[in-house]
Amino acid sequence: MSGAFLSAVHLGMLGASAIGLVALALATDRYGAHLLGHEPTPQQRQVSRVTGWVLLALALAWGIAMLDTGIGITIWLGWLGLAALSLVFALPKWPLRAAAAVTQPRRPAKPIAQTATFVPEFVSRRSTRMGRIGAWIALSLTVGGFSALLLEEQASARSQGHALQGKAGPWSFTLEEADHKPPELVAMDIPMKTFRLRFCEACDAEIRQVSLKVNRPRGPGATGMAFIGQRWERKVEIPLPDTLRAESELWLTVVGKDASVYQVAWRMDHVSPSTVQWFEEQRKSHAMP
Repeated sequence: MSGAFLSAVHLGMLGASAIGLVALALATDRYGAHLLGHEPTPQQRQVSRVTGWVLLALALAWGIAMLDTGIGITIWLGWLGLAALSLVFALPKWPLRAAAAVTQPRRPAKPIAQTATFVPEFVSRRSTRMGRIGAWIALSLTVGGFSALLLEEQASARSQGHALQGKAGPWSFTLEEADHKPPELVAMDIPMKTFRLRFCEACDAEIRQVSLKVNRPRGPGATGMAFIGQRWERKVEIPLPDTLRAESELWLTVVGKDASVYQVAWRMDHVSPSTVQWFEEQRKSHAMP
């Protein structure tokens, strides 16, 4: 997904959640009168209640469809909380607040016994001011946190420019680099590269093991490093041979629970151009073969 599309997904979830909460507020006696300036009719309450729940359900379904189940639900809950917090601050500023207050009959206040307790006025004002400051800080932190999450996800989406989609037998998948940085040198100056793999959710239950290596596997026991991690998002770090070139092949081996084996291969310049470029620079500077 592109960054612009992800922005549209997040804005859609936030907008639908916010409108849904406003609709649910209209379905209540107190906030319906507050927002409309008059008591909502039974028909208005019913329509608002149905509309609110439908919009919240659509926002959740949209997030799951675009971001997968776990991430979609988590992001939706975050945007729902942000929409609710924003509504809390927006309701007192609603322009029809005074009109609604006129329509609400006031109940006679009960007599309150006087006590000898005295609270200075400046203490009361200071407490109110501190409460408002704390609430604004909480709102700012919430907005900032989700903005950072959104930017991080968009950056991750932009880094997926070389993601490969394909099928290994009956199972569809997406393979990509974890990042576009040069290979990481570990002990004995061995270059390592991390890849991520995601199968369709329906495919996961049928797959036993997936492995990855550069150059064609020599046999069933030499298929490379196995992917680890969540079923729906696997990750593996593989060593890269010094002889790696653009025409070298990256081999993916998938073993099903029924013992079926499928293999898919790509040229390295199609999978990781940055890795190929790094090896070319290493050869020029160190006279590698």
